[in-house]
Amino acid sequence: MQIRSLFLLIFSVLLLFSACSTGDKPNTSRPDFIIDSHIHYRATDEWEETFVDVYTRHNAMACVLVGMDHLERGMEFARRHPELVIPYAAIDINSPTVTDDIRKVKAMGYRGLGELFATRGWSYDDPKYDSIWILAEQMELPIAPHTGIHARGNFAGMRPAFIATIAERHRGLIIHAAHLGNPWYAEAAEGARLNPNLYFDVSGSSLIKKGDTPDFWKEIMWWTPHLGKPHVGTVAGCAWEKILFATDEAPNEENLIENIIRFNGMLDACDVPEDTRKNMYGRTIARIHGIETVHGIAVD
Repeated sequence: MQIRSLFLLIFSVLLLFSACSTGDKPNTSRPDFIIDSHIHYRATDEWEETFVDVYTRHNAMACVLVGMDHLERGMEFARRHPELVIPYAAIDINSPTVTDDIRKVKAMGYRGLGELFATRGWSYDDPKYDSIWILAEQMELPIAPHTGIHARGNFAGMRPAFIATIAERHRGLIIHAAHLGNPWYAEAAEGARLNPNLYFDVSGSSLIKKGDTPDFWKEIMWWTPHLGKPHVGTVAGCAWEKILFATDEAPNEENLIENIIRFNGMLDACDVPEDTRKNMYGRTIARIHGIETVHGIAVD
């Protein structure tokens, strides 16, 4: 514990030194609780212990995405820590047993499906996958599909427009997709604007590469001042309500803090109100899953 405390002290000093060198203090503020909408489970004692330590101290929960090879251990971990874990099963949407897999993970207690990948030459809205979205909608399992860039450039089928098609066809299916379609941000935002059941996180490289121009996101999330006008309508609601906090990184202290700083850089540059930030940081996901309290803190 002494080594961990020393490391955290050094990390904090480095953050402050970096901020002082640019004349800006990093914004590490956050609401009274956080729900990380996208983090990947690792079936090791070290991962579990680190996650429990860090997320407990930060009044945080997470949608923990568990691979099919570790369903039993992942669910046991979730049962031991219901105040921390919202378990998602990372099903293979190309598996010949995919609908049986969905029924299995639902029976086990999984509460969502993700992260999902369309990497075999079909787009998400291909009829091949219709049975997946129909069943997920029927079973009230939110889905967390990947959108945008992927390893080795294999991402043509994961454009956010294909997710918007699914959202329109299956209006009872909650979708919180990963990465805001990176680099197709405008396409992702327009899909979210038109579909009340579609949300995105901005985890990954986006907040890094736009770190020097964080007001860029104002252009993407443009419509709040124009609600009710012709061609805009009112179905969209507040633009920023469609964005969710996520890390998509190992659950250690420095990663969580760094992701909060990046997220706040975008929010501060775009003048996002405090009440909206609370929803983005966790209340939206809590409402999706019917969670009333997080670490004893009321959601509403």
